[in-house]
Amino acid sequence: MAEANLARAPIDAQLFERNMLAVASCHGPVCADRIRLARSDPRVGVQASRSGHPVPFVGSGARQAFMHSRFDPVREAGRLASSYSKAAFYVFLGLGAGYEAAAMLEADLVTRGLIVEYGAATLRAVLERIDLTHVLGDRRLRLLVDPDESELNEAVAGCYVPAVTGDFVSVPLRGRIDAEPEAFHRAADAIRGSIEAISDDYSVQSFFGKRWFSNIVRNLELSNAPTPPVGPIRSAYITAAGPSLERYADEIRDRPRDAFLIATDTSLRALLGRGIRPDAVISIDCQQISYYHFSLGLPADVPLFLDLASPPTLSRLAVKPYFFSSGHPLSRYVASRYRAFPVLDTSGGNVTHAAVSLAEYLGASTVRIFGADFSYPFGKSYARGTYIYPYFDVRQSRLRPSESLFAEFLYRNQSISREEDDDGAFRYVTKPLVMYKERLERLSAVASCRIERERGFGVRADTLRDVAPRGRDSGRVFAAGRPYQKPLEFLAAYHADIVALPAPYRHAAAYLDGLSPHEKDVWTTMLPAAAVLRRLAGDTQAGPDELLTDTRDWCAGIVLNELRRSRSGA
Repeated sequence: MAEANLARAPIDAQLFERNMLAVASCHGPVCADRIRLARSDPRVGVQASRSGHPVPFVGSGARQAFMHSRFDPVREAGRLASSYSKAAFYVFLGLGAGYEAAAMLEADLVTRGLIVEYGAATLRAVLERIDLTHVLGDRRLRLLVDPDESELNEAVAGCYVPAVTGDFVSVPLRGRIDAEPEAFHRAADAIRGSIEAISDDYSVQSFFGKRWFSNIVRNLELSNAPTPPVGPIRSAYITAAGPSLERYADEIRDRPRDAFLIATDTSLRALLGRGIRPDAVISIDCQQISYYHFSLGLPADVPLFLDLASPPTLSRLAVKPYFFSSGHPLSRYVASRYRAFPVLDTSGGNVTHAAVSLAEYLGASTVRIFGADFSYPFGKSYARGTYIYPYFDVRQSRLRPSESLFAEFLYRNQSISREEDDDGAFRYVTKPLVMYKERLERLSAVASCRIERERGFGVRADTLRDVAPRGRDSGRVFAAGRPYQKPLEFLAAYHADIVALPAPYRHAAAYLDGLSPHEKDVWTTMLPAAAVLRRLAGDTQAGPDELLTDTRDWCAGIVLNELRRSRSGA
């Protein structure tokens, strides 16, 4: 077809309004206002490709920067779509005339996606000349115009649900990126950071999501018991289970009388073995192996602080179980409809971080941490007396002595590396341990108490900031609120809500978007379990709609079984 010159095509006001109706209805008033309030870029024109499809460009003197192929943009976009085989979460860096996005949508590759566009004036000029309602009106996509980093992070958090949306795929539109390289590169970095953070959380969910769910459900009856309040406190000592704990045992034993000793579950056995009685113990691990930390027992008058997702075996072990809520969506749901539990920050991913949050909650003005090495000093994994020593003692053999088991434990992480000091001390570090240290440092930057970490032979940490002392009455007591209803009543209502959810359909992300606020809340409580089912399915996994159906059935079964057990008194 002969090339038809449509450059400087006239503005079509009705076409623009149709496009804007799609923007306003699917992408919100903020996005629509940014486009409508922009002055149309006079440099934008449109030229027909050899295939007859309109291609927008930005003119600069004699140079014309085209946003798509001038030969056949539809065929080019189709080739791009054919290079992908799995449905995923797509981020389109640049919209142009929407050929790439349209091809991906037509091929049913987009479970959810973002379109990021910089230059509201440029986009307005395109929407005044080209019909993009077929792309802008698709609810699988969300358009962001001139977003800052916080908007990008919020959009990714709201749209990217790995269990349902699949992997992340970036689709750069070279014709737009070249026009605004710095803005698009910043956006790509911000999105990548958000995706990595969500993916890290998802990887944890994919192993523990089902345990979290079942543990919370099974702990509800125990969590109904009244407990006397704890706190406030003035200062806290916290013990982690790193090898450096050994060198500070005497100092911990001879601590000041007003220092409230919080033992992490991993350090409890080492303390009791040295005749040191803590004032409280905290545990956040959902796995049954955490029971080994209590093999020397727990003093009857020592409160045990437990995440609602802790194993019920630990809950029954303690005379005084004090439950708290963490970031799990079912915990938040329980807190809003059954009983308001104190909330502790467990985002650090380890129990030491949670212990610091507990100390801050109780009002400590200073917190001293012992045994948080965030490494394996001299190749040693834990302090003597912790669970791992008797655990390996009973598993060793002539061919696999305990030294071999310790070495296997140390080198199981592929990210391990060696770090040395000038004085000859050395330690092994891993990516997860470094992450734990960095998260504790971030907590110290915002905490209302001063945090002091006794390094021992562990890794160095950033200098912790000075914090003004708290007033004498600034602490809080740790106590759960009065239950809104009985555990069985809550479980029965929750089971009914799960069973009443509409059946998922093929476009699972769109299905979730179309639910009522309460239905979305119910589904959010189950998505960590969906991550486990997706991982276990591997390459044989079914579509997202079947995954959601299986998740709903599994969760409903767990709740129903607990209802039957509680009613029978078993």
